Amino acid sequence: MTRVDRRQALKLAFGAGLLPAAGLANAGTATFNDTTPLRYPLRLGFNENPWGPGPKARAAVAAALDDGCRYGVDYAMRLIAAIAARENVPGERVCIGSGSGELLHMLALGWGARSTVTCAWPTFAQLMSFAEKQGATIRRVPLDAALRHDAAAIAAATPAGTGLVYLCNPNNPTGTVLPGAALRELCLELAARTLVVVDEAYMDLVEPGVTESMIDLARGDTNLVVLRTFSKVHGLAGLRIGYAIGRPDLIKKLRALEMVSPNVLGLAAATASLGDTEFIAQSREYIIADRRRVTAACRELGMECSDSQGNFLFVRTGVPIAEFRVQMKNRGIDVGRPFEPLTDWCRISLGRTAENTALINALRNFKGARA
Repeated sequence: MTRVDRRQALKLAFGAGLLPAAGLANAGTATFNDTTPLRYPLRLGFNENPWGPGPKARAAVAAALDDGCRYGVDYAMRLIAAIAARENVPGERVCIGSGSGELLHMLALGWGARSTVTCAWPTFAQLMSFAEKQGATIRRVPLDAALRHDAAAIAAATPAGTGLVYLCNPNNPTGTVLPGAALRELCLELAARTLVVVDEAYMDLVEPGVTESMIDLARGDTNLVVLRTFSKVHGLAGLRIGYAIGRPDLIKKLRALEMVSPNVLGLAAATASLGDTEFIAQSREYIIADRRRVTAACRELGMECSDSQGNFLFVRTGVPIAEFRVQMKNRGIDVGRPFEPLTDWCRISLGRTAENTALINALRNFKGARA
């Protein structure tokens, strides 16, 4: 077999679009250079992290190209071991998936099909949408006045016999969180009746002290699963890797529902990214700084914003979302889709620093109602 050396692998990755347009010179280096020209339309509608993948993930992708012809069993085992070490759990408590999206589908199949699912509304709908296709009944509980999960109402809507309850914290699309103590109390109450799924896709991006991860409950005997993803702070959305932590019996059942095998390049990138603490810290710093900046600008313009803890804002535009999207598109910016019933609110993802400056300028020229 002819072996491809690292330089050739980098060329292949670049040619396949796996590496950024800056080319081979930037492979394996930090990505926080914001001097490249803006490319319109700006893509601010999908909650992606435009700063990733990090340098270690990029190098791992290039190194793994030779194994693109192989099934990723060894890569999967290495990633499970790395996640287990990070989360301080044995490997039998870890399940990986092709993004957290696949895990949400697996949970819907295993616990929600032909049953009932409780969730806040609006929230990230993938689990519920798939469960409905499997015959589930969805109990959608409106958010409270601050656009947070209404803990008391969710508990009241979740009787014994419910298939599962889905809690997204921070919530998508609002970015809001429940305080740690309140969320823990809710999880423990609900877990006595049903499986609790806590989706922590954006947990790496929260301000200190505003909420807490429920991973400690997933390490114990609580009837609860915590989901994490490499799509956000790690910047690997296109490589599709996520994981779940929970009791061994829950993870065993979840693994039996696996639909596809995660890809070799994604597995290699995710394993490397777990160890790239410098990139993760910088990525988090840039995202939080721009979230504060854009939020402040919106509020100065009289636009109501939720207290988002994700890599996006949820902004009240004062006009129907379709109208707002057209106005922004005319200014070269693609923003988020509608989230009923909040049809005059828009989820706007954060881009690179220069893109966020362009967003602020576009919002200044937006013809809409103000708070």
